[in-house]
Amino acid sequence: MLLVIAIALIAIIAGGGLGLALHKLQNARTLRLAREEANEILGEAKEAVELRQLEEKERVQEIEMEMWTKIEAEMLKTEGRIEDLQEVANEKKSKADSLVQEEKKKLQEREAEVKVQEQALKSQEAELNKVKEVQKSLNKDFVEKLTAKLNTSAEEFKTQLKTMMEDEAQRRAARLAQEHEEDVKEHAETRAKKILGLIIDRFARPYCAERGIGAVNFPDNHVRKLFCDPAGENIKTVQETCGCDIIVEEGLDMVGVAGFDPVRRELTRRTLERIFKEKKSITPDFIRKIAENQKKELTKNIKHDGDSLAKELKLEGLHPEIRQMMGSLRYRYSFTQNQYFHCGEVGWLAGLLASELGIDIKKARRVGMLHDIGKSMDHVMEGGHAVIGADFIAARNEAPDVVHAVKAHHFDEQPSTDHAFVVIAADAISGARPGARRSTIESYNQKVSELQDIARSFQGVTDCFVLSGGRECRVMVNGKKIDDTHALDLSKKIAARIEEECNYPGQIKVVVVRETIVTEQTRKELA
Repeated sequence: MLLVIAIALIAIIAGGGLGLALHKLQNARTLRLAREEANEILGEAKEAVELRQLEEKERVQEIEMEMWTKIEAEMLKTEGRIEDLQEVANEKKSKADSLVQEEKKKLQEREAEVKVQEQALKSQEAELNKVKEVQKSLNKDFVEKLTAKLNTSAEEFKTQLKTMMEDEAQRRAARLAQEHEEDVKEHAETRAKKILGLIIDRFARPYCAERGIGAVNFPDNHVRKLFCDPAGENIKTVQETCGCDIIVEEGLDMVGVAGFDPVRRELTRRTLERIFKEKKSITPDFIRKIAENQKKELTKNIKHDGDSLAKELKLEGLHPEIRQMMGSLRYRYSFTQNQYFHCGEVGWLAGLLASELGIDIKKARRVGMLHDIGKSMDHVMEGGHAVIGADFIAARNEAPDVVHAVKAHHFDEQPSTDHAFVVIAADAISGARPGARRSTIESYNQKVSELQDIARSFQGVTDCFVLSGGRECRVMVNGKKIDDTHALDLSKKIAARIEEECNYPGQIKVVVVRETIVTEQTRKELA
C-alpha cells in the first residue's frame, strides 16, 4: 500500500516537473516572438520617423525658397540703401575730420597769438612798473616840497585832509537827509492815503453785524412762574452756577444778566434759554445739570472758534491757551463791536498793509490777531488790555517783537518797529469803519458826566476832559493852588473815588495837568 502511494507521489512530482518545463519552454518561445515583433515595429517606426523628417526638411527648404523669392527684391534694395548710407557716413566723417583739422590749426594759431600777446603784456607791465617807480619818486618829492612849504608833517597833513573830507561828507549827508525828509513829508500823506485805499479795496472779509448778547425773554407766564419760585432758589442757583447776577423785575418779560465776564454772561444766557424750554418743573438740581452741559458745549465752541481764526489767518505754532483766549473773545464786545471778528479784521488788514509796505506778512497777521487778546482777561486783571495781552503771550513763548507790537498798539509802550505801527493803523481802520462801533448817547453822556462831576468836586480843579472813549480822565488844575506833590495826591484820590462810585469794565487813566505860566514885559526908554 505504501509502495503504491510512493509511486503515485513520484508520478505526480514527475508530471509537475514536466509540466513546469513545458510551461517555461512555451513562455520562452512566446517572449522570443514578442521581441521579434517589437523589433519589427521599432524598425518600421524608425523608418516612418526618418521618412517624416525627410519630408519636413524638404518642406522647410521649399518654404525658405518661397520666402527668399518673396523678399529677395526687398533685401537687394535694403543692401543698396545700406551701401548708400555707408557712403554718406564716410563722406560726413571725412568732412568732420577736415573740420577738426582746421579747428586744431586755428587753435594752434590762436595759442601762438596768445603767447605773443603775453610777451607784449609782460613788456608793458615792465614799462608800467618803471612809470610807477618814477611817479612814486615824484610823489615823494612833491610831498616833501609841500610839507616843507606848509611847515607840517605828512601825517599831520593826512589827518587834516581826512578831517576836512569827513566834515564835507557829514554836511553832504545832512543836506541829503534833510532833502529826503522834506520829500517824505511832502508826499507821505499822499502815499499813505493810496496804501489805505488799496488795502480797503482788497479787504473782502465778511462784515460782522453782531451787537452784543441779546436779552433772554420768558416764553410765557407759566415758565416765569416755574422759574421765579417763591423762595428764589432757582435764581440763586443760576447765579451761583454761572457766576452772573440775574435781574427779574415785575412787569417785564425779560431776564437781565449782569457780570463783567463775557463768557459767564454767555453761559448764563444759554443756560436760561435751555431752562425756559422746560414746561413741567424747574428745580435747582435740574438747573445745575443744564449749566454743566452748557459749560461743556461752550468750552468746545470756544476752542473751535480759536482754532478757526488761527487757521483762517494761516498762523502756525500758536500756544493752545492763546487759541483758547482768542476763542473766548467771541463773546466780548467793545462799543458794540465783536472783538473776535475785530481781531480777525485787524489780522487781515495788518497783512494787507505789510504786503504793500514790503514787510513780513505772516508776522503782521499774527500781531494783528493777538493785539486785543488782553480784552479776554481785563475783567479779572488790573492794567490796560494791551499790557495784559502782551504779558500773557510773552509767557507763552511769543517772539519779543510780537510782544512789543501788542503792548505798543495803544502806546503803553513807545512803538519802535514796523509791525507795531502797522497794527496801530489796522486797529484804527477796523474800529473806524462806518457802523463798526457805536455807543448809546445816553450811556456815554452819563459816563462822561459822572467822571467830570467826580473830578470837579475836588478843590483846585479848573476843568475836566474825558478822552479815549471814556478810558482817560484828564484833569486841569490851578497851578497856584496845587503844587506837584498835591497833584500826585489828587490823582490818587480821584482814581479811588471813581473806583468807589462808578461801575465800569477795564481801566480808566487819571491824568492831572498842572500848568504854570509866567509872563514879564520889557521896558525900553524912548530917545
